[in-house]
Amino acid sequence: MKRQVGTLDAVPSKRLFLSIIADYDLNKSICELVDNGFDVWTRAGRKGAINIRLWLNEEQGTIRVEDDAGGLPRNELRFIVGPGQSGSSSTDETIGIFGVGTKRAVVALAEDITIRTRHGSGETIQVEFDETWLTDDDWELPLFSTDPISPHTTQVELQKLRVKISDEAVKLLRSHLGATYGKFLNRPGVSLELNDEPVEPRFFDEWSFPPDYGPRRYTGKLETPKKRIVEVEVLAGLSSESSPAAGEYGVYFYCNDRLVAPAMKSFDVGFTRGQAGLPHPKIALTKVIVFLRGDAGEMPWNSSKSDVSTKHHVFVALHDWLVTVVADYARVSRAWMGDWPDKVFAYGEGKIVDVPIADFLTARKSFLPDAPTSRPRLAERMATKNLRLARRKPWVKGLYEGIVAAATVAKQPLEQANWFAFNLLDLTLTSALRAYLVNELEPGVGEKELKLLLRRAPRVSAELRSAITLPDDVWVQIENMARRREDLTYGRADPVITDADLQEAESVVRSVLVRLHRVHLDG
Repeated sequence: MKRQVGTLDAVPSKRLFLSIIADYDLNKSICELVDNGFDVWTRAGRKGAINIRLWLNEEQGTIRVEDDAGGLPRNELRFIVGPGQSGSSSTDETIGIFGVGTKRAVVALAEDITIRTRHGSGETIQVEFDETWLTDDDWELPLFSTDPISPHTTQVELQKLRVKISDEAVKLLRSHLGATYGKFLNRPGVSLELNDEPVEPRFFDEWSFPPDYGPRRYTGKLETPKKRIVEVEVLAGLSSESSPAAGEYGVYFYCNDRLVAPAMKSFDVGFTRGQAGLPHPKIALTKVIVFLRGDAGEMPWNSSKSDVSTKHHVFVALHDWLVTVVADYARVSRAWMGDWPDKVFAYGEGKIVDVPIADFLTARKSFLPDAPTSRPRLAERMATKNLRLARRKPWVKGLYEGIVAAATVAKQPLEQANWFAFNLLDLTLTSALRAYLVNELEPGVGEKELKLLLRRAPRVSAELRSAITLPDDVWVQIENMARRREDLTYGRADPVITDADLQEAESVVRSVLVRLHRVHLDG
């Protein structure tokens, strides 16, 4: 048996604003304010142009956001500060429905907030609040009629910023805005400016078209538990360039044209053992871009629209099929690593294959052929070819492994990769000459003699030429290589080894290994 004994006051404290802004940085906060403009424009049917302008002033420590999407009517002004209140319906194809974004954003950015709005050509209404208002329990705010701003306009002015404005922060924000709103910015009449310069759209759909393994466009629909329809379009394929350093491979999610989650590489989208594999440069060509369109309430985003909710029913419905697609393209990327320039990047043009999906819940195929058989790595090929030789002459292992090490280092995303590789080749050459003098000559050469014989700059000694038979042109190349290393090691200029320099050095070393030790080499 129960009986009522009283009531509880459940009106939230305004301090909740301060408790929910910890994860809001400059980019997220600015995007919340940009979202508002696009939402007003969308609710009005996306008729006509929209201009959103941002100004971040480092010297004055201020931020200003302005849009001409229509302005807010007086009866919607409560949406500006009321938690959980929003002008968007869950059935609108808008961006914001949670009713917390603007409030969190402005409080996360500044202590002093002023908002002016003019709906149509009506009067201009101003709302303002500061840190003092956040410390009491009075939710009422005075409304002011003020000097008119442009019709259909909303302005947000922020002062006493909680965030630091810098040139680097503005640069990163510009890049973030271009990626987040790229699909909006591609529409005619849509303009987004930052500090009076247009923000350019940024996309991630640059594909390679290798035969049989080109990009696919998967399309279909999902019916949600509320009997609403979400349109699904997925672009999947191999990127036209490797991006392990930039991290731009993985899965991208767009919800109602807004980029929500870029370059996901978590186990939730298949980047784990037994599926696509853990994130690694081997699979750095794998790219899958998911576009979802439908009621805002059916989008699998979190409340700050900075990630997808992996427990949302739409994401769950797509999950198994999506992981299959990611894993299949990752296998191709892995199989062809080392041959990407010839097997993938060489195919820069082609046609995206359209693949309709009748039911994402039951679909388990990417409709790709089986992944190509991966070619053994250079190290494995070298070891296999020289297996019998290495059993008889164990010292040759270090020689052909020197070629492998130099080739591996040269492919790394390092400014001086060629210089490091050149030094490895030079060391391998010295080792090859030493191994011949010690192991092949009868009688062998002692340690003191070795030091004198193995000096190659500025000239190879007559004694070394006498002990080892090589063509004159090879000896000239050996001397040139030694002088090059001496100049770069002890000279004042920064060491620079071109691709041509490195190729010539590798050719010399390969020639010596074959002539002196009968090593079997592979390209």
